[in-house]
Amino acid sequence: MIIDAHAHAFPYVGNKGLYDSEADHLRHLQRHMTTHPQGGRRFRDNGLADRPTLWDGKTPGFAGLLDVNFRVGPYGRFEWEKDGEPYYIQFFPVSLEVMEAKPERMLAQMQYVGVDKGLLQFAKMYGLTNEYLSDCVRRWPDKFRACTAVDEDTADRPAQIDALRHAVRDLGLTALYFECNGYGRSNYENHLEDAKYNAFWEEVQSLGIPVLWDIRIAVRRTSHAAYMEEVMRLHTLIRRFPRIRHVLTHGFPSSAFSSLGVIPEELWALMRHPMVTTEILFPILYGASWEYPYVEARPIIREAMKRAGPTKFIWGADMPNVERTCTYAQSLNYLRKYCDFIPAGDMDMILGRNAEALYFSAEPAGLAREAAHA
Repeated sequence: MIIDAHAHAFPYVGNKGLYDSEADHLRHLQRHMTTHPQGGRRFRDNGLADRPTLWDGKTPGFAGLLDVNFRVGPYGRFEWEKDGEPYYIQFFPVSLEVMEAKPERMLAQMQYVGVDKGLLQFAKMYGLTNEYLSDCVRRWPDKFRACTAVDEDTADRPAQIDALRHAVRDLGLTALYFECNGYGRSNYENHLEDAKYNAFWEEVQSLGIPVLWDIRIAVRRTSHAAYMEEVMRLHTLIRRFPRIRHVLTHGFPSSAFSSLGVIPEELWALMRHPMVTTEILFPILYGASWEYPYVEARPIIREAMKRAGPTKFIWGADMPNVERTCTYAQSLNYLRKYCDFIPAGDMDMILGRNAEALYFSAEPAGLAREAAHA
């Protein structure tokens, strides 16, 4: 059994999705790209921009965004102009001619590579809705589970709590994707462990769903100090709500390291916590600078097995994004075929059994009711 714990399916990314308008969605996309490691490139010579072109380089959140006609382009690109100079960022693979990734595309990839099931993560930037992902689960209940999401800044409001409850109980979504970038609208004045969010986290705990965390913050993505601030906030939240299960998405980003190859004990302690699981997905994080089969990842994986053990990790690819640096098969095989220091039984846990227990152990509530009434 192999399960991709970090997969995506989404409609055309220029749509309105859950935002107030298509223009509002584009603002969120532009903010996400401000400090993305791919970087903006000039069309005329393909050179990397030598200064910020999407924001003022100093003001966090939405306040610093520039008016540069940011838009969705073809072939996996977002495009804009700054001071008359056209730029693009290659966010998705070039093969994504139309900027959408249908669930059928994901299923075909899974079948070809030999992946049995997948968790469809939310990522609001894709213009997703709960209904879109719920439909994926309903159509392929033996293949997919999917996340919901909320407006992180306003998660304390009853409307957000009601929406979460509806997504889980009625739409059959079985996990919550929560990104600290969601606090960008308030220019990061709010934080995940603020007391005003206690009622929201009480509801998450009551629903019994895991929370998938992206604790990286785009405007400070390379800051180790900022990353560790979120780690310590998670420690606080876990103490306050001890029955919530947590997943650290994106595994080991560069901001997690205090120095070359060194992860602080506070982060290892978080990964070892009984209610915490961590994704392993090095190609999407480092594929632009490392070559397959990513030998640089092996010392980190060895240390992770030593520090936390195989029950604490799940494999994910981040499809279709990972295809801008490697194939889907390579995003699996660097671990499955080349990390031969991991015993077979432990590898089975990392590649499928841990995710099976976390995401597929129970029928989604909405699907269960539909089956009972059929």
